[in-house]
Amino acid sequence: MIRPTWLWWGESGMSLNRRVFLAGAAGAPLAGAANASILAAGASAAEARALEAIAAYLEAHRRHFGLPAMGMVMVSGAKSFTILSGTRDYRETQGLAGDELWQIGSISKSFIALICLALQAEGKLTLDDELRQHLPEARLPGVSSGGPFTIRGLLDHTTGLPDFAPAMGIKLWRGFGAGKGWSYSNTGYDLLGKMIARIEAKPLYQVIEERVCKPLGMTTTRGAIQWRDRTRYPASFSPVRPDRPVLTAMALAPAPWVDADLGAGSVAAPLPDMARYLKFLIGVGQGKGAPLLTDAQARLWLESPVPQDPALPAETYGLGLMHRLDEDRPLLHHTGGMVSFSSSFHVDAAAGVGAFASCAVGGINYRPRLITLYALRALRAAASGGAMPAPPPLGALPDNAGDFVGSYTDGDRRLTILPGLIAEIDGQRAGLKAQGDVMATAHPALVEWPLVVVRGGKKGDEGAVIAIDHGEQRFVRSGANAALPPPPPELSALAGHYQSDDPWIGGIAIAARGDRLYLGGVEPLRPTGKDEWAPASSKDNPERLLFDGFVNGVPQVLIWSGRRLERRDP
Repeated sequence: MIRPTWLWWGESGMSLNRRVFLAGAAGAPLAGAANASILAAGASAAEARALEAIAAYLEAHRRHFGLPAMGMVMVSGAKSFTILSGTRDYRETQGLAGDELWQIGSISKSFIALICLALQAEGKLTLDDELRQHLPEARLPGVSSGGPFTIRGLLDHTTGLPDFAPAMGIKLWRGFGAGKGWSYSNTGYDLLGKMIARIEAKPLYQVIEERVCKPLGMTTTRGAIQWRDRTRYPASFSPVRPDRPVLTAMALAPAPWVDADLGAGSVAAPLPDMARYLKFLIGVGQGKGAPLLTDAQARLWLESPVPQDPALPAETYGLGLMHRLDEDRPLLHHTGGMVSFSSSFHVDAAAGVGAFASCAVGGINYRPRLITLYALRALRAAASGGAMPAPPPLGALPDNAGDFVGSYTDGDRRLTILPGLIAEIDGQRAGLKAQGDVMATAHPALVEWPLVVVRGGKKGDEGAVIAIDHGEQRFVRSGANAALPPPPPELSALAGHYQSDDPWIGGIAIAARGDRLYLGGVEPLRPTGKDEWAPASSKDNPERLLFDGFVNGVPQVLIWSGRRLERRDP
């Protein structure tokens, strides 16, 4: 979905109270795995203890984040183990059977990379080819705009394309030149999917099933998400109010069904098939490419990942795979988010262990990455005979929570942030959820917008919190001088709520505060042309917002990187 990343609270989500999916107890202590089924044929006593710990952590996630059904599969050497939790139907009467399809989302990108490697081995392309050699219909900027759009660059997200612009039918643009930055682009992978279908002269899903799934024995995996398979999926959910910042107490509703045949991610697989894929990736990490690649191709696949963020040199990406370190151990990783599914896998090839998990919920940017990461740690401990590691904590206050405590005013209204991240305003209190310097709450006076911490202060006191912004309001800290002037009328006219009926797109809120526009009330925007704006955080950000359809000076349409939204103010 097109929702600004700072409205997606990382490993955050909702709390679950059976059918109504309302607030539960955030930060609940770990409990036993009474609600989870563990399938562990051939497990040793140490592995059984590890699986109990993993299942308990999975259940803690379901309680803390309010998650519906979750399925998980792990491999350790030749063995595979499964954990099932939750129900497959909306009436909550049928437990998971273990043969359900799970939408793996962007984990599918590694399937696209595998196909490109195979086509290169067959002489049908090279990774350094310009895309338009094989997809001349692509409406990309010329090479003079910043270099070629190579297949490798698209696989690595280094061509400067936007995240989710339509791959075909519009003239595309770039935010930076080839190899000059890194920006995740589903658009790039959708273009690669079109290229593969063109080269192979058949639908992409068939190529995925024939070239990847069948040789690996993944015989019940589907290369596309289609209506005809809908009964094979567990009941899945999305937020009742996707227009609001994500909270741990948001309500869920049955999600709309969306067919997908996208290079960016439309593979759906049952857990046993994902165990086969994990074993294949373990082999790749050990330098063995069979049955899909030669050993040389396997090494090529992993040898040159690129940095995603200069500030985090250990986090790299290459040819559809994230490369991570955990306790100085190299891991292969990826996550996947769909309209109503969220997935993750981790592989520690040296230890011969891997884990995949998927949850039937979307739109909250939850990914079960902490679960799959912990599964690797627990399985390694079982293999070594070591003590079972403690799982990553859930619900802990951020280290900087004390910075926010204080009293803030906006005219006659007073906002007080109390210790423990509690907001008090209009005589009511409610808890806050924080990620960095952005907070959100279910407080009825504050629920519509995130709370954005403003830092500043006098020389020598740089970094002190001087205000908290909320939508078009600024609450100034007692004793600080940080008031804002009213926004000019031309900016106020652009502010509003814009929505799309496409479940992938959702809605975007624009706030005018002081002399700037803010996407979602958080991300400052900068003008880039007539009625066109871009995120101001980086000059290389490829996303663009175009206001259109003006009536009496007020835009009725917002085009977010090629996707149309209509003004629908509450």
